[in-house]
Amino acid sequence: MKYNPKLFTSYGFIIGLCLLLGNDLILKPLWGNWLTGKLSDFAGLFVFTLFWIAFLPRFKKIITVCTGLLFICWKSPYSQSCIDFWNTLPLFAIHRVVDYTDLLALIILPLAFYYERNIEKIRSFKLSPVSPF
Repeated sequence: MKYNPKLFTSYGFIIGLCLLLGNDLILKPLWGNWLTGKLSDFAGLFVFTLFWIAFLPRFKKIITVCTGLLFICWKSPYSQSCIDFWNTLPLFAIHRVVDYTDLLALIILPLAFYYERNIEKIRSFKLSPVSPF
């Protein structure tokens, strides 16, 4: 299997994406605290993992492990030199907070792996594209 589009219409992916976007765009600016930070970590890891597994399902174990390792690196002070370099570029600035309690969100990765593994048993939205023209 080369591509698994069912992941993008599954309830878990849609809810995770809505949580991530709603939290980052609405809740964090209004009530930025430890809870909104953890919600972003959990939802972001879940959605990010499923997104890449949908495109590369044969590599789901590697994707899940690499996502965890990259998250650990991102949340450590070792990534600061990369962030500083990126912020010298005339693009957009990125920021992160070093908070080792964020690593608790890594427990969502086995759930994402298990979720994708049982995607055929999981209900999904029925989407019918409609052209406005």
